[in-house]
Amino acid sequence: MSRKKGFWRSSLWSLSLLAVLAGCGGNAASDSNTSAAGTATNAAGNDAEKEPVVLKLTTWNPISQTVVDKFQEKYPYITIEHDKVYDQFREIIRTRIVSKSDMDMLWLFPNQVAEFSKENVLMDITGSPWLDNYLEAAVKLGTVDGKTYGVPYNSQPIVMFYNKMLFGELGLEIPQTWDELLVVSEQIKASGTAPMVIGSKDGWATQFITTSQFGLYQHDNPDVFAQLASGDKKWTDPEFSTYFDGMKELADKGYLLENSVGLSYDQVAQVFKEGKAAMWPMGEWGYSENFDADFSAFELGAFPIPVNRGDQPLVTNLVSDNLLVGVSWSKHQEEIKLFMDFVADPEIAKIWSDETKQAVTVKGGTSETYSPLASSLQPLVDASEAQIFPSMTSSIEPVMFPIFQQILLKQDVDTAKLLEQMQAAQDKDI
Repeated sequence: MSRKKGFWRSSLWSLSLLAVLAGCGGNAASDSNTSAAGTATNAAGNDAEKEPVVLKLTTWNPISQTVVDKFQEKYPYITIEHDKVYDQFREIIRTRIVSKSDMDMLWLFPNQVAEFSKENVLMDITGSPWLDNYLEAAVKLGTVDGKTYGVPYNSQPIVMFYNKMLFGELGLEIPQTWDELLVVSEQIKASGTAPMVIGSKDGWATQFITTSQFGLYQHDNPDVFAQLASGDKKWTDPEFSTYFDGMKELADKGYLLENSVGLSYDQVAQVFKEGKAAMWPMGEWGYSENFDADFSAFELGAFPIPVNRGDQPLVTNLVSDNLLVGVSWSKHQEEIKLFMDFVADPEIAKIWSDETKQAVTVKGGTSETYSPLASSLQPLVDASEAQIFPSMTSSIEPVMFPIFQQILLKQDVDTAKLLEQMQAAQDKDI
């Protein structure tokens, strides 16, 4: 999923390549995809006899230095060397893998895990006991053809930001279902305030009412997006027939702020902060990017977006795409297992959550203080079913986002034909 402040910013390829080549080394010990299943050896017992080990951890985003320090305190013979790659992460990692560069652990995107698992690049951690500490959906994301290679760590929920002051004045409760969301929207509209704001200038920012259904699809069929990618399912199948209906219903009922269709992500955030709309569907990053300690226009809240109907469960979609993996040719696989085991501890995960100011996929590991919204939001997330937001194949978003824009513009659309467009895009990737 694309979003405003991703890591993939452009930079000079030549500089990156130099960095890659500089990182190449002789750490290649084996081409085999060594299984790491089973209980990690407790290396701490004989630390005095251990040779010093340096584990290189390559990431594109911040890590918790406090957690690293605690790990090094427990295993003093191991030093974690953080290698942060800001730009062209995918290209740089691909180059390092081709050259079997000196790497031990790294973050990967889900589709990279799928790609590299077929090239025997990744350690197989299937059955490792620490995996039980993670959300089931997180473990599934790092599992390919029955083997687990990694687990996403940080996560950010897709939420509905809302004006708690206005909700209080109108006596409104947080909606738990789509029907309740419509009732709340109608009451807000009757009060003279726009219920919701969604701009369409930035295509990616139009999606969250509709794509919040992804978690429901995964609830019914955990393999649904893999099946769409392989062609075993099609967007024109009956289960997706109402995919666009929710957004269309909001637009048709006049629940979206008038004259807001042409607004960018930043402009939408601004009009929401000005109180011109009561709700704003967005990823949790919308808070850290747009609100600071000085914001006082109203009390801000957030809740999982309720797109569930009938007896469907309330699902929170989590954007979680940094899978921690080990490299199969690392000479330090036992130490990698020790680190993976260490960060799976819920109390350690809370430290990581606090320091990186994000939720985590370790069960019970998200700190209640990682964000000013966390103490009220996290219980709502915990009370819902968590699903990991899937990675779409490359041709889908360029077709899907303009469709959302058509709906927001209240163009006369045939949703069946829109789904045919989606499938035509999907077919390009099969």
